[in-house]
Amino acid sequence: MKLHPDQILIYHITDVENLPGILTAGGLRSDVAMAQHNPAVIGYGHIKQRRMTQIRVDSCGGRFVGEFVPFYFCPRSPMLFTVNQGNTGRVPGCQRTIVHLVGTLAAGIGQNRPWAISDGNAGAFHASFSSNLAALAELDWPAIHTRQWQGRTHEKSAEFLVADFFDWSGFHAIGCYNLEMTQQVQSILATSAHRPIVNVEPKWYY
Repeated sequence: MKLHPDQILIYHITDVENLPGILTAGGLRSDVAMAQHNPAVIGYGHIKQRRMTQIRVDSCGGRFVGEFVPFYFCPRSPMLFTVNQGNTGRVPGCQRTIVHLVGTLAAGIGQNRPWAISDGNAGAFHASFSSNLAALAELDWPAIHTRQWQGRTHEKSAEFLVADFFDWSGFHAIGCYNLEMTQQVQSILATSAHRPIVNVEPKWYY
């Protein structure tokens, strides 16, 4: 397992209808900042609230998790499964409109903002945080990369957190559910100065 930041991919999932707003803002805002802009939320509302008001990242001065832009270390996350099942209030099967924004750990660190690594779901009270790259070696990489993650949900959901904002230029690829969604994303990106590669990635979905 190579742990060099340039080789570790990070993934953020969002609904395609949020892309125009992300481009206008020049990047991704934290949940705390986005709460003021009414985006299409795809996760559990009560967990997002907990991340914004209860769980703190002790390695970053005790700031709330919700003050960070969150990324997973893998596509096809447990959260995507939950959202697609309709458990968060969206229509079951809604994953077709969800896209994966892909960057690298190096790009995240290069944002020159406080950052942290969680050993699992950063919305869990028992999650631990570190702002040292040595924490990468402590992550459960087999769980992160497995497709059969039942019983290992927390470990597979390890996160990389970037404080406040992640610049659009930090993304190099976008993974989509099907060709139709790829074409929609490419249309949205048509006037953007920075256009990540857009691919159909069926293995990233359920």
